[in-house]
Amino acid sequence: MPAEGCEPLLQIGICDDSSHDRAALRDTLCDLPGYRRFGDLHITEYASGEALAMDVEAGRGAFDLLLLDIYMTGMNGMETARELRALGVKTPLVFLTTSPDFALESYDVEAAGYLLKPPNPEKLGRLLEKLLSPPARPRLAVKCAGRRQYCEYDELLYLESSNNVTILHLLDGQQLRCGERLNALQAALDDPRFLRCHQSFLVNMDHIKRVEEDFVLCDGSCIPIRVRSRRELTDAYYNYFVSNTVAKLPEEDAYV
Repeated sequence: MPAEGCEPLLQIGICDDSSHDRAALRDTLCDLPGYRRFGDLHITEYASGEALAMDVEAGRGAFDLLLLDIYMTGMNGMETARELRALGVKTPLVFLTTSPDFALESYDVEAAGYLLKPPNPEKLGRLLEKLLSPPARPRLAVKCAGRRQYCEYDELLYLESSNNVTILHLLDGQQLRCGERLNALQAALDDPRFLRCHQSFLVNMDHIKRVEEDFVLCDGSCIPIRVRSRRELTDAYYNYFVSNTVAKLPEEDAYV
């Protein structure tokens, strides 16, 4: 996670067996007008699909965007993309090539873009704007098993600190483990829906179903409430519930 006050660091991977083309693409990325609004760019270059897949499999390839040449010796770009998807990589993939022959096939690996070489800086800039601009729905970025993953705030049920790791419990039942401390993730979220109800738990109040001895969530999970601050914490939830319920009512019904 970037430190407070620092520009976000965007990890971009370039995979192309031509050193000349890699250098040209790197220069184009860094020369894009206004590229700073995307954050500081950190670009990693690979001369083959095999090297990229090896890094990813070893947990060293956490990227926000991957730019792949299609025509490479060894594994071509399409084969590399299939291998990355098989490894569970969700990172947006953009193909760069001299021919449109693989354009339709690129949909099989959920490619985010397909640009002819050399890429037009304006088109490349628009693509980065689309892929790297902050989403309308806020997301939390965490590094799990060497890979960066994104969780929308709405998907988070609660976060739990356990044995020097933080476990993110998601609505769909997934549990993501990351090395960031709960305090750091709470600061990164910085959203009123998240309540630190216990030293080891941060709960999304949007998913609280009822209050008993614990907070009972929509999936049946019971999240402990810090005993010494029970009144303060239950009041915080009540105030949040009331303010958000009123805010969502039609104007004519809000103050009935």
